[in-house]
Amino acid sequence: MLVEFSVGNFWSFKEIQTFQMQAAKISSKYPKLDEDNVIKVDEQLSLLKSKAVFGANGSGKSNLMRAFHSMRMIIEESVKDMKILEASIFPFQLSSETLKKPTFFQVVFVYDNVLFRYGFEANSKAIVSEWLFGKALNAKKGSRERFYFTREGNNLEVNESLLKEAKEKHLTASGTDAPPLFRENTLYLALLATYNVSLILNVYNYLLIKIAPIFSESDPIRLTNFMQNPKFRSKATELLNAIDPTIKEIRIEHGIIWTIRHIEEENETKPVAFVLAAQEAEGTKRMFGLSPYILTALEFGYTLIIDEFDAKMHPQLTRKIVELFHSPSTNLNNAQLVFITHDSNLLDPHLLRRDQICFAQKDKNGATELYSLVEFKGVRNDASFEKDYLQGKYRAVPTNLNQLEALFENQ
Repeated sequence: MLVEFSVGNFWSFKEIQTFQMQAAKISSKYPKLDEDNVIKVDEQLSLLKSKAVFGANGSGKSNLMRAFHSMRMIIEESVKDMKILEASIFPFQLSSETLKKPTFFQVVFVYDNVLFRYGFEANSKAIVSEWLFGKALNAKKGSRERFYFTREGNNLEVNESLLKEAKEKHLTASGTDAPPLFRENTLYLALLATYNVSLILNVYNYLLIKIAPIFSESDPIRLTNFMQNPKFRSKATELLNAIDPTIKEIRIEHGIIWTIRHIEEENETKPVAFVLAAQEAEGTKRMFGLSPYILTALEFGYTLIIDEFDAKMHPQLTRKIVELFHSPSTNLNNAQLVFITHDSNLLDPHLLRRDQICFAQKDKNGATELYSLVEFKGVRNDASFEKDYLQGKYRAVPTNLNQLEALFENQ
């Protein structure tokens, strides 16, 4: 489960910004939200099942998705792709100072009863630093993290008592007299995973599989493979049927996905097939494209991150998807949903707690700041979140709209 994600000096993020999934110690007006929307991990840690990100166009909220995606790609590709840093690192451009500094990524997550903290700093040529720490859940309050490894440049410090397997495979040597273990643009975490160091391989797989940012929901290979599973195909059909009750079945023939509707003729039910990609509505195609990710996340407890969550879909449908992640009957494995959206209908105290609402706003220097509704003092639990947001009470809305009128008045 995702606890927090931090990014700095990346696209519009100048200073390090932290996106929190840790639940605040608050109580909602509606106790059911505190029961359903929160995962109690242990006595000291509770996490949110969902969190929304709102902001004006150009506020940088989609760069949060880019940050998740870029960190993931560097982890996955740094061993085999020598140019992955060059393709993935985009420092903040509006300051000559930041152009010379590395980009910062860090993720804190819960896996196998351990609270892990992994991160690295990198520029377009090299990994500048890297670290992995962990602390057992239910540890005594105030107990310190244990380090697994830290790295500065190509100099390593490895906790060989925790990474005995790495030591046995001669993967912990460092310093000027030691043979080089990796290129300067390769992550040590990825190297250990390549050599099947079991503990690190589990962390590596968690970061690549269970934290799932969606950049394209129209991946035909993934969709086709997913629909080969009868169980998931049946559930995907139910999702589409919620949009269009006339859709009764999904079929795959020769790599083409068809939706099947039924017509009644002469007291006989006949199927009529439509090519999904060419003949279905855009909203139907979007829902179908998202279905593998939504169903997989709920089935296996993934953290799903969706940009433009409301694109092409009805507000009642997006609300229902959020409710699927909140409901104990549909989210049995503590899946999480992070969604970036403009749909202010979702700013509803009956749906979201104050700590489940995040805003993105650029400062006067063009740098994106992230902040939560829970940080505003004096906001009641039953306040009209949507109305107050649209009126600018929480900022993160367009501020120069009057210029549009002036543009035409001066003609």
